[in-house]
Amino acid sequence: MAHLFQVDRVKLLCSCGVLKPITAIYLCRHCLKLRCGNCVSHEVDTLFCPNCLENLPSTEARLKRNRCGSCFDCPSCSHTLVTRATSVQTTAPDDPSKTSSRKVYYLTCTRCRWTSRDVGLKDQTVASGGWGEQDNEHYRFLQFLMEHYRALAQAEKLEREKKRSSHRKSTYLSLSDKYSLPSLLGRKSLTPLSPYSPKGDASQISEMIPLEASSEVEGLPDDIFTEEVILSSVTNMEQRMASPEFQPETVTELYPLRKHILPKRSLRCRHCEHNLSKPEYNPSSIKFKIQLGAFYHVPEVRLVKSIVLKAGVENGVQISLCNPTPHDITLALLPFVPEAYLQAQQKEECSEGGLVTQGGLVRVVDIPRETSDLKLTGDVALPQGQVILAARDDTAEYDDHDAASAYKDDPQVVAWRRANKVGMNLLVTPHSDTTRVKIGLVLRYDYTNTVATATEARIVTLNVPIMIDVGPVSE
Repeated sequence: MAHLFQVDRVKLLCSCGVLKPITAIYLCRHCLKLRCGNCVSHEVDTLFCPNCLENLPSTEARLKRNRCGSCFDCPSCSHTLVTRATSVQTTAPDDPSKTSSRKVYYLTCTRCRWTSRDVGLKDQTVASGGWGEQDNEHYRFLQFLMEHYRALAQAEKLEREKKRSSHRKSTYLSLSDKYSLPSLLGRKSLTPLSPYSPKGDASQISEMIPLEASSEVEGLPDDIFTEEVILSSVTNMEQRMASPEFQPETVTELYPLRKHILPKRSLRCRHCEHNLSKPEYNPSSIKFKIQLGAFYHVPEVRLVKSIVLKAGVENGVQISLCNPTPHDITLALLPFVPEAYLQAQQKEECSEGGLVTQGGLVRVVDIPRETSDLKLTGDVALPQGQVILAARDDTAEYDDHDAASAYKDDPQVVAWRRANKVGMNLLVTPHSDTTRVKIGLVLRYDYTNTVATATEARIVTLNVPIMIDVGPVSE
């Protein structure tokens, strides 16, 4: 029965029409809409190294190419390298006949046993590092390309400003700021001359020499068909793509890789511009200042019991509903019509297209969205009436009192009740032309909004569309 508790079996329909599990969706408590990764703005709060937990500002991380300066990854298996100490015997500088022990450090991988000595890197006298890096022969040319395109972007920006200023009347102060001596000197030095540009080029932006294709291809070595290939000495595709600037072909060319810097992201609703998720500044903290995950505010639906489904016959299916909030919830199950729901969402988006948010004149911009298959392959007989879900209480599991006696439940609908969880029976009829049954329902419940103001309703009714993958149909 472990497969029945998979998160992907039960998915919620986001306000943008994408199906997501409850762990990958959010509930905005201000506009009271479900939001997924396509409906939120991703903002980088902090950058840190996942190994040494060092915070880095964005400018320093950009200079270091988003790599940590003291932590390394194994080039063979991508595991974190550790520093090991060992002692070596060296000759005393004052007396060659005497030897002394000296402690040195090297990098090693505790997973695949790769060491920095395998590629000939010298041991270091300090544990903080100092291991050399490979020199890229194309580094100088790549730097020139970056400077060239940066100058082109600056020239295009100045041209746009010139056209924009020509359409309006300019004052003396604006002209002096735009065409003063420091600004003219800055524009003349947009790009320095490079050996890759034509000689004698006195233009502000150097012209690049285009590369020409050659019909001559370097031939293969003579022993490529006769020499035996040892797979353990050849790198695989993952090892080569880990360092794209070098792409080593043999394991003897693998050098330590500096560890990537990871970001801590905060998520913001695109419509009302309120934060949905905001982590702590400390990299070692796993807490959140704001966390509006749907599993904190929406009743969780799970597929508990399912029998062998037969096409055209009513099959008994049992689901469980869990209340994650500290308030009692009155809940009802309604039929789900995908076409009507999508039309209602399109009308609502059109009405909110020119919405002015609280943060200013911000217009919602449409982005490419995913498409989900909302085709239902089974009919479900939903129970009539409402069901009350008890509030979440962490001490309820230690209480021997029978909570089911306090509620008047229909035994044909409610199978069991434990603390804040309720099991419900459903009757599912698969379609005759399907091999896997998917049903849909709408979860209507009373949500207690904790951020509501005095002028807004504290208790609101929310409708959450849900699709459940019941399972395959037997022949």
